[in-house]
Amino acid sequence: PARNLSTTSVTPTLVITTKFPPDDSSVGYERGVAVSKAWDEATTQAAIEVANHVVKRLDKLSNSKPNDTNRLAKVEAFCTEFVTTAFRRPLKENQKRLFVSAHFKKAAKVEDAVKRVVLFTLKSPRFLYLGLEDTKLDDFTVAERLSFGLWDSLPDQELIKTATEGRLHKGEHVVQQSNRMLTDPRARAKVQYFLRHWLQMDRVENLSKDDKLYPGFTPEIIADLRTSLDVFLEDAVWTGSSDYRQLLLADYLYVNDRLAKFYGVETNAADDFVKVEFDPKQRSGVVTHPYLLAAFSYQKSTSPIHRGVFLTRNIVGRALKPPPMAMTFKDADFAPNLTMREKVAQLTRSQACQTCHSVINPLGFSLEQYDAVGRFRTSEGDRPIDTVSNYTTDDGETIRLTGARDLAQFAAGSEQAQNAFIEQLFNQIVKQPMLAYGPDVLNRLRQSFVESSFNMRKLLLNIATLSALHGIQKPGPGS
Repeated sequence: PARNLSTTSVTPTLVITTKFPPDDSSVGYERGVAVSKAWDEATTQAAIEVANHVVKRLDKLSNSKPNDTNRLAKVEAFCTEFVTTAFRRPLKENQKRLFVSAHFKKAAKVEDAVKRVVLFTLKSPRFLYLGLEDTKLDDFTVAERLSFGLWDSLPDQELIKTATEGRLHKGEHVVQQSNRMLTDPRARAKVQYFLRHWLQMDRVENLSKDDKLYPGFTPEIIADLRTSLDVFLEDAVWTGSSDYRQLLLADYLYVNDRLAKFYGVETNAADDFVKVEFDPKQRSGVVTHPYLLAAFSYQKSTSPIHRGVFLTRNIVGRALKPPPMAMTFKDADFAPNLTMREKVAQLTRSQACQTCHSVINPLGFSLEQYDAVGRFRTSEGDRPIDTVSNYTTDDGETIRLTGARDLAQFAAGSEQAQNAFIEQLFNQIVKQPMLAYGPDVLNRLRQSFVESSFNMRKLLLNIATLSALHGIQKPGPGS
């Protein structure tokens, strides 16, 4: 498909095979805060991989040949550039002696010296950690924060050049560089990772359903649904107004021919994905995307509880306490003529359960017009679907929800939901808690978010700028 093609070439990249232990994600986003024996061994093995790769390609990387009279000078120059790039700032003279020159003096062979340089560099805390420089915060600090915030990678030549010129401590230049960096595929990849994490797509293990109840819901359909959601998210963020509210309110899906047939949609989609509009009462952004509806369902039926918990925490932005007791839903425990809503209401009717389920259930019941594979329906067996509920906000306001559209409109206009989205994006970009940057950061970001008509690209830009300049200057929300 055309969406998978690029008009630009890709820089050759080494993909190491060393397996790293997972980072801590207990706070909702991955943080490299633990130094374990397994992690230390992995960094060593990865450094060895890189060293071997560099030595095998030393002629090309150093632009020299073994018999060249200036071979040593060129290889040393390459090593100096390697260390400088890894440390993300120009080397001081003592650092150059320690990380480069000393190894060439000790090694009998040039190749051995290069291996030592690479290993010594990639095991150095200056490479492995951010913000370890023993000088004051400077332009190179800003470059480093921007590149890891938006790309999860090292600063490129343009960033380093701007930092070298002393222009990255000024808000306007940081904004200029951030805008440039947002056009890079690495920025898109990081945002896509965040959105998948926000929607818990990274936790979905098995979407398979009962073959008799849902014939045709094949692995191919599941793969297409994931692509459909990815394309929708890409479109919502990177085209048009980039309006956060459209993530929740969009009345369209991206479908190919296979999905169109399964979900009863008339289109000439063929193998590629095309935008198909629906009745707004039937589709509302990620809230009703079939992939998520199927993900938060059982194999044989819907699950208002799973859907409600997801909506409460991730879409509406409310915290939930752990359940007071472990309960397993067993369909056989209920009368066969009961609807899923009636079964859930019966299961969670105790006062202990209602502490949380008074919040969870109304949200989950709002999606009962969608079966376990995300198809719209008006009845369950021979019983009409009841999606009407009263939802009580954290402020004590009662909201009447008649279905998915009401739910999506409430969430799109909810300050609590918007703040939760801002904070989750901040955490994923900066990898730090928002309060570490000051008590007013959320209000400043929210103000600029509202003023931009909830433009997600501008929110991303503001987060990157604010975090990059933290401790250097205090930019305004639109800086």
